[in-house]
Amino acid sequence: SQTRGGGKKEKPDTAAGGGGGGALGWEDPAKEVEEAPMTSIPDLIRKKRDGGQLTDEDIRVFIRAVTGKTIQDCQTGAMLMAIWQRGMVPAETNTFTREMMSSGEVMSWPDEWRGLMVDKHSTGGVGDKVSLVLAPALAACGCKVNRDSNMSPCVT
Repeated sequence: SQTRGGGKKEKPDTAAGGGGGGALGWEDPAKEVEEAPMTSIPDLIRKKRDGGQLTDEDIRVFIRAVTGKTIQDCQTGAMLMAIWQRGMVPAETNTFTREMMSSGEVMSWPDEWRGLMVDKHSTGGVGDKVSLVLAPALAACGCKVNRDSNMSPCVT
């Protein structure tokens, strides 16, 4: 095997009294457990930027870094730009959506509400006049109206 300096690293000759025990750093190769290297965020960005397909694990690492706030904003922006420029295959989109969905608090509803849950999605803003009358009208008809999807809740 190679050392960092490029030279050869030789295993001592145990027959010549060179030892070879674990204390010297020479373990039995059968005992070695190879760990998969952790993919770095810059590697993921580079992979997507260069047209590669992200694996489920790549996407999971990225989403967890974003939601765990262990990634720089500029790296999040770089990844999203790479995704926007290169696109995603359906498998990537499916995994990305699933990981985003399960990254936060998942709401659940009683079984008796099945078929009654509705949501009026809005991007918000000053011009949204529909939600104001639609949500109460749907509730009056027996629907259960969820209004957590507004992107601008302080305005609407």
